[in-house]
Amino acid sequence: MRFDWLIPADLAVAPWVYFTLGGTAVLLTGFSKGGFGGGLGVISTPIMLTVLPARAAVSFLLPLLIVCDIFTVRRFPREWDPPSFRMLSGGTVLGLAIGLGLMVLFSHGRVDGEYWLRLIIGVASLLFCALKAWRWLGERRQVKQTLRPPPGYAAGTGIGTVAGVTTMLAHAAGPVVDMFLLHRRLDRRAFVGTASRYYLVFNTVKIPLFILAGTLGGKAYLSWETAGWSLAFVPLCPLGVWAGTKLNRRLSGETFTRLIYLLLLVTGLRMVWKALAAT
Repeated sequence: MRFDWLIPADLAVAPWVYFTLGGTAVLLTGFSKGGFGGGLGVISTPIMLTVLPARAAVSFLLPLLIVCDIFTVRRFPREWDPPSFRMLSGGTVLGLAIGLGLMVLFSHGRVDGEYWLRLIIGVASLLFCALKAWRWLGERRQVKQTLRPPPGYAAGTGIGTVAGVTTMLAHAAGPVVDMFLLHRRLDRRAFVGTASRYYLVFNTVKIPLFILAGTLGGKAYLSWETAGWSLAFVPLCPLGVWAGTKLNRRLSGETFTRLIYLLLLVTGLRMVWKALAAT
């Protein structure tokens, strides 16, 4: 029995490189969704962009994100904060609509969609690194947030809109959603439970939107072919989530997270540089 359908036909790298980087991306996503080193999943799309075209990379990751979300929700069946979820949801719907429009635009022949997707993902990676650095500096200066009221619907709508756009284009809503939920001052398990439900709902909504973007734009995003590629990595999803939940309870992910964000910074700079050099 042949398993060629599990590997992209036009890989520019050796299969072992593809499986190593793909497995790393999925495990880091699982760690992040399990609550260890919040926001680590933001590196997954840039990693896959080193071995796949942009449209294929985001399509490959989407089913795997949903599988990770399912396993995370099962580990936090009752711990979540419905008001925080609702505050983000309205803006996220708007952001998804904006992201859909951009994906359709990038699919038309008049626009170099590969260039723009890579540039946007690279710039978003750098902005997320800056956001993380700002948070770390605030912690070092012992900035107190306890006297300020937690953010409400206005902030949630704005952050949800940004999250909706970034999750459509790069599966990178994690840093902005984490920032909102942290300021809501949820306990650790409620934080992970709320985030996992948010991602599960809106990653699932992205499936018909990805199909619609391909239909309207004339270039497919999700397909049976990309689903086949994802299938080989499904067993890593529960493993990553399980490891993330265990590490969440026992270890601080701060040092590990800093290393990942350093890698994200280098990867983002490389993507932006290559995109601009190609013009």
